[in-house]
Amino acid sequence: MVQLERMQRFLMGDLMVGEQIIKRVQRLAEGALYLISDNELYQPKMIKPQDMGGLEILGRCEIRIGRVV
Repeated sequence: MVQLERMQRFLMGDLMVGEQIIKRVQRLAEGALYLISDNELYQPKMIKPQDMGGLEILGRCEIRIGRVV
């Protein structure tokens, strides 16, 4: 889970700081991050090292869909 743009807004009575999104994160050789969505309607987004001041990795999202054997 990635947080972008640390701005404050209210959503359904709870305070949210920034925009929380779930993306695959790929590290690039130059120190940049590539944020990739599983949804093909969303284009990947590159975050350059100088733009990472407003970015925070909040955690890891793990999900298993299907039957557990």
